[in-house]
Amino acid sequence: MMDHRPRAHLRPATGWMNDPTGPVRWNGSIHLFHQHNPDGGYWARPHWGHLVSEDLVHWQRRPTALSPDDEGPDVDGCYSGCVVVDGDEAVMVYTGARGEVGPSQAQTTCLARSQDRWLDHWEKDPANPVTTAPEDRGLLGFRDPFVWREAGCWWQMLGAGSPGLGGAALLYRSDDLVTWTEVGPLLTGVDLHAVDPEEWTGSMWECPALLRGRDADALLISIHDEDTTSHPLAVVGRLGRARFVPWTIQRIDLGPDLYAPCLLADGDGRAISWAWSWEARTPERQRLDGWAGTLTSPRRLEVYDDRVRVAPLPELTGLRAVSLTPRRITTMDGWLADGVEGDGLDLELDLGPVVDRLELRVRRSPELDEVTTIGIDRDDGRLWLDREQASLDPSARGGRLGGAPSTSLPMNHVRVLLDRSIIEVFVDDEVALTARVYPSRPDSTGVEVVGTPAAIADVSLRAWTLGSIWGDDAPS
Repeated sequence: MMDHRPRAHLRPATGWMNDPTGPVRWNGSIHLFHQHNPDGGYWARPHWGHLVSEDLVHWQRRPTALSPDDEGPDVDGCYSGCVVVDGDEAVMVYTGARGEVGPSQAQTTCLARSQDRWLDHWEKDPANPVTTAPEDRGLLGFRDPFVWREAGCWWQMLGAGSPGLGGAALLYRSDDLVTWTEVGPLLTGVDLHAVDPEEWTGSMWECPALLRGRDADALLISIHDEDTTSHPLAVVGRLGRARFVPWTIQRIDLGPDLYAPCLLADGDGRAISWAWSWEARTPERQRLDGWAGTLTSPRRLEVYDDRVRVAPLPELTGLRAVSLTPRRITTMDGWLADGVEGDGLDLELDLGPVVDRLELRVRRSPELDEVTTIGIDRDDGRLWLDREQASLDPSARGGRLGGAPSTSLPMNHVRVLLDRSIIEVFVDDEVALTARVYPSRPDSTGVEVVGTPAAIADVSLRAWTLGSIWGDDAPS
C-alpha cells in the first residue's frame, strides 16, 4: 500500500487533524496547535495537538496540550480558538462544546493558562465559560474565538451565523480576558452581499482571523453551510469602531482542499499562515489508514492595496535537500524532465514571454495511466489543476479545479511544492492553489512540461528534492 502521509508538512503521527489554531511566539520558539482526534482517522471530540519550531522549517511534536474534561463546558470537545500572551502567561482561548453536534449544541468561550517553558502544561480557568451565546438570536454556531489587544483592552471575535444575517463575525470586549461585554456584529453576510451579490458566503462562518495593515485590513472567514465546510475568503477593508467596512472579497486559495487558515501576525500588514488541507478520499479509507488531514506549508500573507497576496514562506528553501538537473527528453506533447522525479519535490518554473498556455504534469507514471496536470493559461488568466487521472484508486476524488485570480497577474513564475499527497501551487508570489492526490503506482513520480514547441522552449525548470521537517527521532 502506498504511503501518502506528507513528510514536509505538519500533521500528527496518527489520528485525525483539522484546524490549525493558536500560533504564538513564546520563549524564542513558535508554537502551533491543531484540532486532533488521537483515536483514529475520523473527527470526534477534538483535543488540541501541539507542535513547536525554532526556525519555521523543522518541527517537533509535543504532548497533547488540551483535552476535554469528563464534565463541564468542554465535555464534548475543545474546539478551535487562539493563544495570546498576557504578561508572563500564555492564555489559550478556545471553544468548549457540550451536547450533540448541531445548532442546539452549547458552544462557549473557555480559557486555559500556562507559564510552562514549552507550553506543555495548561490549567483551565475556574471561571469557564467566560463567554456564552445570546439565547435570543437563533444562532447556528458560536465558536472559534480570535482575540487581540488594542486601544487598552482585549477584543474577541467569534464565528457565528443565523438564518436572517447569514454568516457573521461577532465582537466582544474585555479588560481582563474573563469578563466580556457584547459589542455587536463586526461583519455579516448582508454586508458582503452589498459588496458582491454574486459571492456566496454560506449560513455560518468559522475560524475568523484579523490581519491589521497600514492602508487596509483583512478579515479571514471560512464558509460553512449546514453540514458542508467549503472554502475560506479574505475580506479586505478597514476595521473601524466596532464594525469592519468591507471593500473587496477574494478566494484565499483557488484549490478545493484548504480550509480554516490561522494567522501569526508578522507586522506591517503581513502574517504567517497555516491552513487545514483535508483528505480528498473516502471516510472509509481514512479510517482504514488511521490518519487524516495535514496542514499547508507556512505561507506569507500580505495586505497590499485592496487584496491579500499569498506566497510560500522564504524559510521553506531550507527544506531543499538535493538539487536536481533536468535533462530534456522530447515526448509527443513536450519534454520529460529526466532526472527530476519523486513524491517530494520543490519545483520552480520561469515562463518566457512567448508562453501563452502551459501544462506541468507531476506524479506521472511512464504509461500516463496516472498523472496530475497543473495548467497555466495566460490568455484567459487562469490557474487550474486536473486530477481526473491522478489515481487508479477509486477512493480518491477526481475533478478539474481552479479558476481566475481576483487580480490580473503576468504569470511569470510558478512554484510547486509536492509532498506525497499534497500539492501546493504558487504563482507570482500572489496566488495559491492547494489540492490532494493519491497515486497508486510506485512509479508515478515523473515530471513533464507540455505545450506548443515555442512555449515549452521558453520555460526553464529548477528542481530540488524535499527533506523532512521532523527530527531524526520523530516518526515521519
